[in-house]
Amino acid sequence: MPPSRARAESEGEVTESDDDTLRDSEVALMDAIKTVLEVIIAKGISKPETLGSIFSKQSEDYPQTEMPKAVFVMNSLRDFVSDPKRKAFREQLRQMLEEQPKGSA
Repeated sequence: MPPSRARAESEGEVTESDDDTLRDSEVALMDAIKTVLEVIIAKGISKPETLGSIFSKQSEDYPQTEMPKAVFVMNSLRDFVSDPKRKAFREQLRQMLEEQPKGSA
């Protein structure tokens, strides 16, 4: 490990990993983004096609050789919002979000 990276990590700074894997924190952020995207789609705020186009464009804007993880993340998000298997879940989520609370607090 280069000395500057070792120093940065010992001081608690976040650094880019050398391998092609995502950190646990990056995976957690992607999962959080996916959850927000599900709500955005279920509430009808945006359509999967629109979001997919945005992620595709963003992926194209990142230089593949210098930012392969960024390209991977954008492509993964594009594939997630465009996955037709998610449609039933999103419909169920939409119904839950629209349902009036039962009982009283």
